[in-house]
Amino acid sequence: MKVQLFSHRTSQSYRQARRDRYLIGAIALITFLTVLISSVLAMTSAASAAEVQNDGLYLRPMGQSEAPFASAPRLAQSVQLDIAAIVARGTVIQLFRNDSTDWVEGRYRFPLPDKAAVDRLTIRVNDRVVEGEIRERSTAKKEYDAAKAAGQTAALLDENRPNQFMLSLANIGPGEMISVTLEFQSTVDRDGDLFEFRMPLVTAPRYIPDMKLSALEIPQVKAEIDRQMADAARLGFPIDEQRQSNPTGLQVTLDAGAELATLESPSHDLVVTREGEKYKIGLRLEAEPADRDIVLRWRTQRNDMPGAMLFHERIGAVDYLLAMIQPPRSDQAKQLERPRDVTFVIDTSGSMEGESMEAASAALIQALAALGPKDRFDVIEFDSSFQRLFGQTEPATPARIQKAIGFVAGLKADGGTEMMPPLRSALASGHAVEGRTDQTALRQIVFLTDGLVGNEDELFQMIEANLGNARLFTVSLGSAPNGWFMRKSAQLGAGETLNIANVSEAAPKMAEFYKRIETPVAIDLDVTADPAARMEVYPDRLPDLYGARALIVPIAMENWGGDLTFTGKMALDDMVVHLTRADLRPAKGIAKLWARTKVESIEDDIRRGAIGPEEGRLAVVDIALPHRLATAYTSFVAVDRPVRRPESEDLRQRDMPNNLPAGMVMASLAGPAGATGWQGMILIGVGLIAGSIVLLLISRRRRFGARK
Repeated sequence: MKVQLFSHRTSQSYRQARRDRYLIGAIALITFLTVLISSVLAMTSAASAAEVQNDGLYLRPMGQSEAPFASAPRLAQSVQLDIAAIVARGTVIQLFRNDSTDWVEGRYRFPLPDKAAVDRLTIRVNDRVVEGEIRERSTAKKEYDAAKAAGQTAALLDENRPNQFMLSLANIGPGEMISVTLEFQSTVDRDGDLFEFRMPLVTAPRYIPDMKLSALEIPQVKAEIDRQMADAARLGFPIDEQRQSNPTGLQVTLDAGAELATLESPSHDLVVTREGEKYKIGLRLEAEPADRDIVLRWRTQRNDMPGAMLFHERIGAVDYLLAMIQPPRSDQAKQLERPRDVTFVIDTSGSMEGESMEAASAALIQALAALGPKDRFDVIEFDSSFQRLFGQTEPATPARIQKAIGFVAGLKADGGTEMMPPLRSALASGHAVEGRTDQTALRQIVFLTDGLVGNEDELFQMIEANLGNARLFTVSLGSAPNGWFMRKSAQLGAGETLNIANVSEAAPKMAEFYKRIETPVAIDLDVTADPAARMEVYPDRLPDLYGARALIVPIAMENWGGDLTFTGKMALDDMVVHLTRADLRPAKGIAKLWARTKVESIEDDIRRGAIGPEEGRLAVVDIALPHRLATAYTSFVAVDRPVRRPESEDLRQRDMPNNLPAGMVMASLAGPAGATGWQGMILIGVGLIAGSIVLLLISRRRRFGARK
């Protein structure tokens, strides 16, 4: 008798299972090898992309890992600032020198103040000065590419973010030096009699979160991969860990408009001289590495500065105004005493290691110590994941405060910067507990971070969608934080931002800040003018005023009769500030500041979905072109007409490195973007492939099981 050990169906199942095991094993092996290779590349990318040698900086040709090092264009720059009261005019001169024997194209990413209106670009080639023209971004790129191919020297200035730009300079000849000059208009922050201006010099590496494998429809996945890869390419750049690149000089002319009590910088050693009513400021060293923000602070003699100022520029039939409104002093405007329901969120990702982490811990411990007996609180720390200390806001008892202080003191920086989950958790907390409702408690989120992420728009959308009646306050840390993200998050969160430059000022500045944000001094601010006037003010909703922080708002007026009134609500009285033409101070560049705020407002509407992307793009172009502004949709291009590079000579592309920001540890950076962008994209691609095959196997098993 013949015994059949396996049925046909069983043997088929066995063979299918064996093939599946082989396939899964192959996937695991490929994924492991890719992760291993990507990890090695991530650890060595900075060293292989930029290597400091005795005679200068060298780069390998892009995409040629085995090629010999080639000399990169060297960069030096000087920053010139002309500050009058709260209006700042900046000029950045970048010198590119090609020490190689090749004709090269140099590309360099650099930061500017996040509120800067960039309105001029020129290049100097030998004795010729070429004025840049503002164009739609695609048109500017075509002009630049055509000049590059033709052998003409050309420059292209693109905005990657409102506070980050990229300059491309084509056809730099062997042994040649070419200078590029760009100019911008900005404003100075005022807090009572204290003024501050920050000039960023280095773009820190940005973290871009992994794309989630929640949707595997091929068109959507491909579009998202393409978007992330393009964004990573804009944010990624070589890093000089030795901080020997891009020596920078500084020249500042300061006309404060009043007698100064102090003038200092927490970031650099300064040399200050006085010439009449103006101060001349420079660096004690002739040039320093571009590895941190330059922070200038000055304090005027109390009561020397007016509480309201109105700067004015008239162009055609339009009056452009920059109004500065100082709220009443805190001892004159009683603040409401309300219990707080506050969630502290602290960034412990790798970019925070070192001075930033020390400053964040010191600032948060100070804030914890200032909690009152009626307050509730919780602490969230995050890197690649997050944890809540209590799980929800709890009464601020002495025991809980001490537990929180011990928790914060033990935090270490490591891992990626996954901001979305902890921020969403913080915004979702603070609901009615133990009889307290959201109407009786002041809901606050205090967010301590360097802001070094590349998914800003996604985070802005989440903040607006989940804010409710909370207020988001951002505390900016580190030598080169993402100022645009910090300011914009606080603006969308109806709060304020605080900049902490170093560890020594963390505790005192946080103590002052935490007391100031107990409740606004003035809310529901509005501005009105003559009935016949046509007025445009951006943002549409003026922010609440906290402490002595001044409101600075650009305005465009047609048919202006000369009257302007600001109103607001305070605890004891209404705030009313009336200004007329007698208060005007002539100033240049006010129109550009207004145009920059309108561009930002349009970009906010695009992100919210209030207008479509193409409609928004056209609206930005309509503002940016007449005001000559570099934006996400407009770029400057300058072309020197003579053909200079011989047809027989090839053009080689070089990316010039940024310094690693002071206090940042390269080995601690993590994530798909990190210091480079493409390793994470490889992992995303492998993950998508593996995930797709696993789902396919599951589907096949289900179908096979159904046939059984």
